[in-house]
Amino acid sequence: MLFFLDTADIDKIIFWKKKGLVDGITTNPTLLSKNGNEPTKVLKEICKIVKGDVSAQVTFTRTKEMVEQAFFLKSLAKNIVIKLPCTLDGIDAARILAKKNLKINITLGFDPSQLGIFQKIDIKYFSFIIGKVEDHGLSNLDNLRHMKLLIKKVNKKIKLLCASIRNEKHLIHAIINDADVLTVPPSTWEKIYSNKFSLQGEKDFLNAFNLLSPELRKKYQTKKSINKILI
Repeated sequence: MLFFLDTADIDKIIFWKKKGLVDGITTNPTLLSKNGNEPTKVLKEICKIVKGDVSAQVTFTRTKEMVEQAFFLKSLAKNIVIKLPCTLDGIDAARILAKKNLKINITLGFDPSQLGIFQKIDIKYFSFIIGKVEDHGLSNLDNLRHMKLLIKKVNKKIKLLCASIRNEKHLIHAIINDADVLTVPPSTWEKIYSNKFSLQGEKDFLNAFNLLSPELRKKYQTKKSINKILI
């Protein structure tokens, strides 16, 4: 299982890469437009930082334009993966690009039934959207199990990529249902590791320890041993 970071923010990528949570990157037009930077420059910079796959999404809705843009995006870096929407035009573009051996990430997958057509199209990832359906009062968590079962039936080569992971519940369900890749926004990791009970527990431990006199705490809190390890 791999963890991708769902962002185009260079600083966030560098930060979470140091934590070991960046095996790859997924971007989309929304993420690339956030900071007002030139998108191709951002993608090139990301591809220098990250060795794994970096998904770059097309911004056209017709097959011909999608294919042309895909070849341009692929020319930016070797680890670029072309992200295509799960629409009829996107599927036609995938069929063309797969024959040219481009790596493809089908995005905006909301229903397991959408997998069927990829029995004979060699895509690398199918991005299954979890959190976004909740904006419409629905849930896709139960469909995760169906997604994995259908992949085994339709095309075992496809990697299930779980996207729109907004909270701990989404993350847990994706993991226990054997997702191959989880693409997680920095905001979700920040939420998970700012758990109020973890932070309160840390505070409680330190408050109790600080009841000791400074003389008694000093030896326990020495930094000499750790300095030797770091050096």
